[in-house]
Amino acid sequence: MREVRMSAVVAAATVAGLVAACSGTTADQGLDCDMQIAGAQFFRGAMPAEAGGPKVASVALVTATARAGQVGKTATGALEPPATAAALMLDGDRGYWLLPAGVPDVQSPTFPSFKASLSFARTLAGGPRELVVRAIDGAGRPGPASPQTLTIAADGPPAGKLVFSLTWDTESDLDLHVVDPTGAEVYKGNINSWSPPPPGQAPDPNAWKTGGILDFDSNASCVVDGLRREDVVYATTAPSGHYVVRVDTFSLCSEVSAHWTVEALADGVVVGKATGSSFETDTQMPHDRGAGVLALEIDR
Repeated sequence: MREVRMSAVVAAATVAGLVAACSGTTADQGLDCDMQIAGAQFFRGAMPAEAGGPKVASVALVTATARAGQVGKTATGALEPPATAAALMLDGDRGYWLLPAGVPDVQSPTFPSFKASLSFARTLAGGPRELVVRAIDGAGRPGPASPQTLTIAADGPPAGKLVFSLTWDTESDLDLHVVDPTGAEVYKGNINSWSPPPPGQAPDPNAWKTGGILDFDSNASCVVDGLRREDVVYATTAPSGHYVVRVDTFSLCSEVSAHWTVEALADGVVVGKATGSSFETDTQMPHDRGAGVLALEIDR
């Protein structure tokens, strides 16, 4: 990542930017960026390089995966004193974001903390990207970078021989279940269709790659990620026969309802589609293997 030294002028501009943000003055909002951070001040250009400032003590992400179009992915961390702000940037982006440091948390009672709500552009290309975090002190001096690798999944259904996609319209926790012709059920409790070989037969370490796999557990336990999408993907081959697709409403997460759509795609072409709605009564059903309402059945 290209870096620049933070001069006294840049440091002053940083402080001025924070004042402008608090006063409501119009400023660059970074709307063309790959990543945006709610409530943070945006600065166009490369993130300043280390200039003797404090270190980042820790960074925590709920998962190391993000999706194009995802809203509200949480990143938290602790900064060494005397940090007063955290700078965050997605490597290669058009600029960086500055968040004032908050009060210490119980895990690090003497270190200032930060909590960032990250959102990603729908046009963001898939693949690995580094989220770079630096602590900055009151004089505007950045500390060393603390990079965190994120794997970006592209927006829309992933490519595959056979793909089952569940999408919904509210910040609820719905789960996709797919039972394939082998009898394997792919869902958050069993994320791929691989099963052990018969006794005495050596397992194939690559067998799981030819089966179905769940790519994401969206809004898990009401930790809202803004995605509202789950896919079961048979990337290269899919067993022939009958497939059963169900939708389990784990929780509505204080929403009144959720309206969902299930699609089946073979080599990118829609071969089956169903819609439905989830209500509070649906959350009272079991949530393990076999759970959910029937959404779709297809033969391939």
